[in-house]
Amino acid sequence: MTVFTTDQTYIVVGGNAYIMDSINDTPYGAPVNTDGTIDWDCTYDFDPRMDEDLMIETTKILHTLKQLAQLTHD
Repeated sequence: MTVFTTDQTYIVVGGNAYIMDSINDTPYGAPVNTDGTIDWDCTYDFDPRMDEDLMIETTKILHTLKQLAQLTHD
């Protein structure tokens, strides 16, 4: 699921929301609650030491997110 808000764009994949900071494009994540809402109070940075397969998947998601955000601002 991709969500566009007036300020930010984020993608929900596998129980996590992926979002780019609107000021400096820093990516971060947040867990999705069982009711489908995003727990923005529990955001986290991505650990560069994560498993290689997870890093590849995360990089692809964030790349897609960046492309989608650019479409909304062009």
